[in-house]
Amino acid sequence: MKINNKDYTFLIQYQHEGGLRESFNSLTQKTYRFDFEKWYQSGYWDGNCILYSLAEGDKVVSNITVNVIRFTVLGVEKKFVQIGTVMTDPDYRKQGLSRALMEKVMLDWEGQCDMIYLFANDEVLDFYPKFGFVPVNEYQAVYQLKELQKGLTFRSMDMDDTNDRDLLFHTAQKAVPLFKVSMRDNAGLVMFYAHYFDRFSIRDFLYYIAGLKAVVVAEYEGETLILHDILAEENVDIKTVIHTLALENTREVLLGFIPENSGDYEIRPYKEEDLTLFVPADCRRLFEDHQLIFPLLSHT
Repeated sequence: MKINNKDYTFLIQYQHEGGLRESFNSLTQKTYRFDFEKWYQSGYWDGNCILYSLAEGDKVVSNITVNVIRFTVLGVEKKFVQIGTVMTDPDYRKQGLSRALMEKVMLDWEGQCDMIYLFANDEVLDFYPKFGFVPVNEYQAVYQLKELQKGLTFRSMDMDDTNDRDLLFHTAQKAVPLFKVSMRDNAGLVMFYAHYFDRFSIRDFLYYIAGLKAVVVAEYEGETLILHDILAEENVDIKTVIHTLALENTREVLLGFIPENSGDYEIRPYKEEDLTLFVPADCRRLFEDHQLIFPLLSHT
């Protein structure tokens, strides 16, 4: 691929080539201070995570990662593509490499998915509108816990335990949609966050409710319970999950998803620091009209 009169090698889905994967990981470490090697070695990196890269010789100098994720959105099955790990080596920036890769991704996936979206850092907010993306708000459901009801028993999960890792993986594989936006059939990405992502990990926030066959991702901050995600093999009552995990001092519950039935919840605009959701302009109304959010475990 020639860009600004300079030749680069275009690479796609090359993670099984050791030398190139090492170069990709080196660029990821330099840019974002993490890499994908432990995840790759675990065997959980599947065909849903696709690398689009440019190389000079055997050095990967620019990359965009395409993550194919199936969702249930407002009860309808969707195939979305999330763009992530957008990066260029500092010595190769301002030469149009990211633009060339974005154009390639957009061309490849036009008509092949229901929507392409991404989360952008504040320093690159001006880049993505050039490709037809617009920023949209996400929303958070909040539940005020006025009285604590008796819940079920639950336990912490240990990601160093093979049985618990297998339990998480198989639960994620079989998880049914519980929210207005629910990720489907992407257990590999769940495992990335649970055990193989050093910069941020949910490994200390995993709980299992045997009575519901449900894995819950939750944090406690003072009187607040932050319920990031629920993975369950069967439909579960979210209020039951809340009362199971709530402590005696819990007063407020922040949800990282919008329940199907949100009548008992306050819906607030949600903005993560230094992160903005971008969607195609013709998908903006979907988020504005229905006040949606992508669950934590679907972020890439």
